[in-house]
Amino acid sequence: MVAEIDEKLIAEVDANHINSLDDLEQDQAIKCVVSLHGRKINFRAKDMDEAMQYAEESKGIDYTEEEDRKLVRKLDWYILPLVVALMSCQLMDKTTNSYASIMGLKDDLKMVGDQYSWVGSSFYFGYLFAQFPINYLLQRFPLSKTLGIVVFIWGVILMCHAACYSYAPFIVCRVLLGCCEASMDPAYILLTSQYWKKSEHFMRTGIWFGFQGFGTILGAGISYGLATHKDSYSLPAWRLLYIITGVITIFLAIISIFHVPDIPTKAWFLNEREKMIVVDRIRDNQQGFKTKAFKLYQVKEAFLDTKTYLLFVYFFTYGLANGGFNNFGSILLHEDFGFSSTTALLMNMPGGAIDIIFPPIFSYLDIYVLHSRMAVAEITTGISLTGICMLAFCDKKAPRLVGYYCFYVATVTFAILASNVSSNVAGYTKKIIVNAVFLIGYATGNICGPQTFITSQGPSYYGAKTAMVVGFTTAFIVIGIMWAMDFFENKKRDKIKAELGEKYVKVENSEFLDLTDKENPEFRYSL
Repeated sequence: MVAEIDEKLIAEVDANHINSLDDLEQDQAIKCVVSLHGRKINFRAKDMDEAMQYAEESKGIDYTEEEDRKLVRKLDWYILPLVVALMSCQLMDKTTNSYASIMGLKDDLKMVGDQYSWVGSSFYFGYLFAQFPINYLLQRFPLSKTLGIVVFIWGVILMCHAACYSYAPFIVCRVLLGCCEASMDPAYILLTSQYWKKSEHFMRTGIWFGFQGFGTILGAGISYGLATHKDSYSLPAWRLLYIITGVITIFLAIISIFHVPDIPTKAWFLNEREKMIVVDRIRDNQQGFKTKAFKLYQVKEAFLDTKTYLLFVYFFTYGLANGGFNNFGSILLHEDFGFSSTTALLMNMPGGAIDIIFPPIFSYLDIYVLHSRMAVAEITTGISLTGICMLAFCDKKAPRLVGYYCFYVATVTFAILASNVSSNVAGYTKKIIVNAVFLIGYATGNICGPQTFITSQGPSYYGAKTAMVVGFTTAFIVIGIMWAMDFFENKKRDKIKAELGEKYVKVENSEFLDLTDKENPEFRYSL
């Protein structure tokens, strides 16, 4: 149940006609919401979302379907290409190890035993440790500017890899790189929830995450070109690989700082009417753009929410396989499948193509056929699980290679679960905490993944493959549990609302009060 706060409890403020939060004292109570579970929540000016000043003006704004489609196309073309480019860089930067490992890296740095495995894991130690600090920075400071500065720093660190002549400084560079790259996924999950409606989240997340595959293709192509002409350079080819990818990253970081707005109402490419339409479009998301207030009660709610831990488990299982493939993919293709070192580099390309093509295909399956992204997630996880079983247990090369490429379909599942956080976690502080927790799970999996590749088990690495089978089986179960929880919670909320009848009253602009998904009686989970 939602109600206006009693006038005796607060100063008289007509919250439905707030034009600017600057007009109010920051501690002045202006609204009260009563959740469907009976808890009363008072809200003050400092709790409001940054979109509130547009909320009243945009309410009831009249615009045509053609205007809506035109605006969505504009958002897609102005925002997504640069996001796609940076995400491609992220995966290309992460997988440089896999390429460099068969281009002389291990020999030049005199790596022995399991030292190369720790090169892969060390990146994710940095990624793990940086999650809570980086998410806090993304809340407190302008989103795009913060991300752009961090990306610039990571480009510099990437180039520093080429200056390493021993194992220790190389490991330091990997840890620092992980700290910087920890910013990407949470920033773009937040950005997706700001610009697009819930029904559009899966497709957009699928595009920006799936197009990491272009990074795989580009990285493999650059590596192949450097490897085949290695005698033409004054530096070892693997060092040039880090320099080239670092320069590309720095270039895109500079563009990102100036091009991508921090929130839609500050978008340089939108006029005032379009900004109001953006605000009106996201009302159904039941979450606004951003609030800088860090709310401890939302931290508590995040850690008491069962789905936070289910997300952690899923992303751990994904990271377990991902960490192995990112660092040992080229080695498997070379040693286990028997391809030459240069051909193994090229054989990474089909995986990148799968990353690009499959997310939009399965998004259309969700939109036009199944109408449930979690059902799609079960299908794609089933495909990945089948593929890993083929890779682990088949004797013939052809089905094992098919199984190897089936892993890449898991990109679709990652995109669905990431879009699930965009759509189904409300409350800005709660969202950044959940972002941090699930990405810690992802980082932990990526740390453990390379350690399952035990040198004495090469070239088949049967232990690592078995670990992946167990991981994807667990993921399949976790996704089913999450879907069931959201389905029955929606049914429960609809029932309570129906029983309240006329007693149920919705406060205008409540979607911009920075309510959590558990507090907001209007919130329904996307299935």
